[in-house]
Amino acid sequence: MAAAVDSNVVGYTTKPLAANQKAISGAQFVEVGEEGLDLASIKLENVSLAGGASIQWWNGAAYETAVWVDEVDDIPNNIGWGDAGSWEAVAHTFAPGEGFWIVTPPGASNAKVTQAGEVALSELVTYDADLAANKKFMMINPLPTDLSLADISLVGVSTAGGASIQWWNGFRYEIAAWVDEVDDIQNNIGWGDAGTWEAVSHTFSPTEGFWIVVPPNAPAPQVKIANNVML
Repeated sequence: MAAAVDSNVVGYTTKPLAANQKAISGAQFVEVGEEGLDLASIKLENVSLAGGASIQWWNGAAYETAVWVDEVDDIPNNIGWGDAGSWEAVAHTFAPGEGFWIVTPPGASNAKVTQAGEVALSELVTYDADLAANKKFMMINPLPTDLSLADISLVGVSTAGGASIQWWNGFRYEIAAWVDEVDDIQNNIGWGDAGTWEAVSHTFSPTEGFWIVVPPNAPAPQVKIANNVML
């Protein structure tokens, strides 16, 4: 849901969560007038406030974690994200499209995650994100509409199948490799099966997450997401 305020478009999204599971999501908004979304603008509903629910984001080398508690900084009824051990306030700013996990504890009923802010609209043809060699990056579909796998491309990486994209289907990861002979057609660069290089298709819903895995020796890797909702 979104509404125009002055020249900005602000809104929020609410995503249902299942008990005793983790769900990949990501920043679809930014703070008004800013370039990122604060952790404090992401909130949980209908989950325990005793620290069993958490958010996890990948910093390029390891996960960082904050837990959902009711006494941040030892202040009663101060609900928010705190350190797992001390409950001291945790701060982080997510770039548009940056992914994260929401971990829901057992026993949660009708749990939800809500984020709010300014819609990160772009007039660019593609959303571009810099990557790094020999690392993996958690991302989401940053658009308010469905995104085809074919609209995600890589540059600065080998097309021999070492680079890949991975998404969770609810039970396991599905994988496609970045290759230069999809369906055995020369110079047909795109996403193919890791074993056969046959074409792979998938549609990512808004905020659906995925991993980009970059192989070693990639000089200046980037991921480009076609902006199908240009202003």
